[in-house]
Amino acid sequence: MNYRILRTLHVYSSVVVLALVLFFAVTGITLNHRDWFTDRGSAVEEFLPVPDTIMQATDWQARPLDGADALRRWLTDQHGLTGGTVIYDWDTDEQMLLIDIKRPGGYSSVEFSPFSAEVTVFHQRNGLVAVMNDLHMGRYSGIWWRLLLDITALIMLVFIVTGLWLVVPQKKRRRTLFKVAAAGTGVLAAGYWIALLP
Repeated sequence: MNYRILRTLHVYSSVVVLALVLFFAVTGITLNHRDWFTDRGSAVEEFLPVPDTIMQATDWQARPLDGADALRRWLTDQHGLTGGTVIYDWDTDEQMLLIDIKRPGGYSSVEFSPFSAEVTVFHQRNGLVAVMNDLHMGRYSGIWWRLLLDITALIMLVFIVTGLWLVVPQKKRRRTLFKVAAAGTGVLAAGYWIALLP
């Protein structure tokens, strides 16, 4: 491939992913040293009256999960309750709908009894560092963030492959650069092996 094209691809791919690579570098440290950060976030519990439209959305006794999404949408629209992962569960013994909503850096638990026409919502927010750590792992972050991570990974592959390809024609420096690359790979492999030891 043309050297100029490779160099252009290498430079622009690095610029495109610059911010995300910096983000992953910083959050790699925060993930590795969670004990450095003391922000435990905040917990809030609230009790909300459920409107008649939600109460009449389904036969709560016969088909409780049919109305679960309507309840969640109402909580999202009227009370800003959002999250990347939503799990519904009907507790038959307690006759209660449970909704677990997870998002980066926190979660909300919803309990709704059709007999009381009231919903209890517990919010846990764990602070900015927890949000960044969850985004680093792609946890509870939704399809668009995961898509962005995939695109970033592909662009980083372009950056790495074009960088390696640019080294090949450099006869004077090629051997040294390949030795350094081999040493880095060896350190990574050794670290991985040591981490797996009992």
